[in-house]
Amino acid sequence: MKYDLFISYSRKDFDEVSSLLETIKTAIPNLSYWFDIDGIESGDEFEDKIISAIDNSSYVLFALSENSIQSQWTKDEVMYAKNTDKKVIPILLKGAQMKGWFLFKFGRIDCIDSTNELQMEKLLQNLSGWTGRNQVDLSTESVAGRTSEQLCPCGSGKLFKDCHGRSAVAQESPAPVTPKPVAPIVSKPVEHVWKVGDYYNVDGRKGVVFWVDETGNHGKIVSLDQAKKQWCADDTYKGLIGVASDEYDGMKNLQSIQKISDWQNKYPAFAWCTDHGDGWYLPAIKELELLLLNDEVHDAVNNQIAREGKTRLFSEGGTGIYCSSTESAELCAWAVFMYAGDTSSRDKSYSGDVRAVCAF
Repeated sequence: MKYDLFISYSRKDFDEVSSLLETIKTAIPNLSYWFDIDGIESGDEFEDKIISAIDNSSYVLFALSENSIQSQWTKDEVMYAKNTDKKVIPILLKGAQMKGWFLFKFGRIDCIDSTNELQMEKLLQNLSGWTGRNQVDLSTESVAGRTSEQLCPCGSGKLFKDCHGRSAVAQESPAPVTPKPVAPIVSKPVEHVWKVGDYYNVDGRKGVVFWVDETGNHGKIVSLDQAKKQWCADDTYKGLIGVASDEYDGMKNLQSIQKISDWQNKYPAFAWCTDHGDGWYLPAIKELELLLLNDEVHDAVNNQIAREGKTRLFSEGGTGIYCSSTESAELCAWAVFMYAGDTSSRDKSYSGDVRAVCAF
């Protein structure tokens, strides 16, 4: 059987997760998911069943909490999903924060806050679009009184109180365990779909959009300012080769540089970008090429920067040489030479033009 979602969670969070799933199921009735409630006696059998369920699911919804972060089973589930190229969708349970192994491996993935109504609306809209399952428009009145008669999230079709309400979580008392009711979420249209050239000012991050994904909800922005900075402040720090080698994701290069002692002083271009705030980084060479050498993108971004009264990007044929975060050799890094309209290798100690970028 094929599933839309595999639910990775800690048994200690059963009540909260089952209520969350009821909300999702109410909004998207035809959504199918694999949700382990009963557990499996044998460890080997458990592994086999988990692997099969993930393999047969389109997406993995990870209920992130203090409990699930500490669980080896959930870590194994999420890492297996990652290694098999499944899309992992993290959702923060009440009071939870990204940290530990998940922050290290998935720090750039958007996390949905389950207590934030707008973010939950976004999750439901995305799930509906990704899976092709229709999302229904529910009013509070249309489901009023149903919370005490919720269907069991195992998919049996029985009421929760008559199915796993008693057996899912060990209780001192045999009384049924009824999930706490969660208010239904009313479907609303997406408030904003971003496009290249838009001015972005959200949560203190300001810039101009230069790339968006197919949904228009996620993309990258470039800073409104620029500076002249050295990739490497001293010749003795040049020989890194392979440390900052990613051509497509400057954040990965930054994370490698940040492992070096006193990196802020040794690598000024990287440090200047991070001074813009969380999430900002020196772009990789392919990110720079898209921003600077794609005429349509370059012009759209420049027009918006001009409207904001800030420093425009150099145009092709100009004198600017923009530094990327990508190494090309032990002593050199890739750069975009605007006067030639192409990329070339440049000495790491050269003071080049620098722009910061950030994903949203």
